[in-house]
Amino acid sequence: MPSTPSPEQRPVPSLTDERERIIQQLSDHFANDRLSLDELESRIEGAYKAATLVDLRRLTADLPDAVAPAAVVAADAPVLLPERDRIVAIMSETGRRGAWLVPQRLAVLALMSDTTIDLTQATLPTGIIDIHLRSMCAAVKILVPPGVQVVSRVSSVMGSVHGGGAPDQTPGAPPWRAGTVVRLSGWALMAEVQVKVRRRERLPGDEG
Repeated sequence: MPSTPSPEQRPVPSLTDERERIIQQLSDHFANDRLSLDELESRIEGAYKAATLVDLRRLTADLPDAVAPAAVVAADAPVLLPERDRIVAIMSETGRRGAWLVPQRLAVLALMSDTTIDLTQATLPTGIIDIHLRSMCAAVKILVPPGVQVVSRVSSVMGSVHGGGAPDQTPGAPPWRAGTVVRLSGWALMAEVQVKVRRRERLPGDEG
């Protein structure tokens, strides 16, 4: 039988591969509330400045080795809309689509990525939905159904922020849309933030 290679015989990962692994670990810890957004940004900046594998591994030395999986919710448990949630996209393509629960406050961090937030099939909370964006060298697209108003307070530096939703004037518009406002805040640095209105697609079992 072939012998198991000793630690000294195992291939040493490249600096680029290790950097990507460390950044993914940091993103997972951020998603599990082990790091604040400021800490995540500081450590990612340190990852890009690191010149050795040792420097990279120091960035996660004080964190648990593994991120615990999310808790499983029982099928008969009542559906409660979350108060807060976050989306982290780092050098990737990610998004929220389909039937999902939109929190009252959503934090979005997009770095060198393509992110889509689709609200057309989602369950929306009543009142104001706050989406706070931090986008750098990225594209963020927000899709809203007709009748959801969008108010943008996003600051743009060498980027673009455009589009928006408006109250639905169509007779018989769904009542949950009345008074629903998506309020955007944050900043876009060398990034594009686009808001589009898209009508709800018909699903199997819909009447009419």
